[in-house]
Amino acid sequence: MFDSIPEQPLLGIYMRYRRETLGITQEETAKRMFVSLSLYRKLESGERALTAERLSDWCAVMDAPSWMLEKMVSLTMPKIATVARGVWPPVLRREDLDHLHALPYPAFYHRFPEYEVLAANSAATAVFPWLAPAPEGSERPVNVIEQMMTVPEARESLVNWDTVAHRLLFTLRVLSPGVVAPERLAQIIRTCHADPEFQRMWNTPMDEDLYTDSLMLVRDPEAGEIRHFTMRAYNAYHPQDCSYQLFVLTPRTPGTATVDPFALA
Repeated sequence: MFDSIPEQPLLGIYMRYRRETLGITQEETAKRMFVSLSLYRKLESGERALTAERLSDWCAVMDAPSWMLEKMVSLTMPKIATVARGVWPPVLRREDLDHLHALPYPAFYHRFPEYEVLAANSAATAVFPWLAPAPEGSERPVNVIEQMMTVPEARESLVNWDTVAHRLLFTLRVLSPGVVAPERLAQIIRTCHADPEFQRMWNTPMDEDLYTDSLMLVRDPEAGEIRHFTMRAYNAYHPQDCSYQLFVLTPRTPGTATVDPFALA
């Protein structure tokens, strides 16, 4: 069982990460937020609670990406916004399984952000047989990240494997604290260490344009042609008590660029 959840980490971890990534000092950040340096230091160290208003100010100053904003909101208001989590073995509703298997394109139910495979439709297992869910009664689930880093077929079938694998590891590193059980996180990391690319990907920041890119290039094992897919991950709005994330791949016109959400504002 991997359902124990440790205490939530300090928001300061993410505040400091973003500030240092941008090369901004605490003094400059405090000025931009219109607070004293002393107060800002207490906010970043966790000595003072970060209110919703100050979180909004901080995000504006730091131009925080969506993944960081989602994580910080989930930490400040856990009853309002939480990262989806589940348990193993999974308890999947019949209606959700019917929905999954009705989709004509590759689709999975994942536990996020560690990407445990809870269920997959026939289209998914046909394209990615190495991501088939673990049999009933297995001690642990099949994990997308572990498979990506250890199964040779992953590199063979994913043309942009490096980008996809890096994104998965980056997501695991920055979103798992306070959500993923420490013993399960340690297992995933140990498994991934077998790949010589792991250290580079784990310790290298992910460019925000690549992080939000939705393109997945899959090589057809029989024809050898490259198929273009758009990746989408969904948290259910209705029903709202769904604890797992739906991941879907749909055909994409070659050459289609990822839409910049800020360009539509």
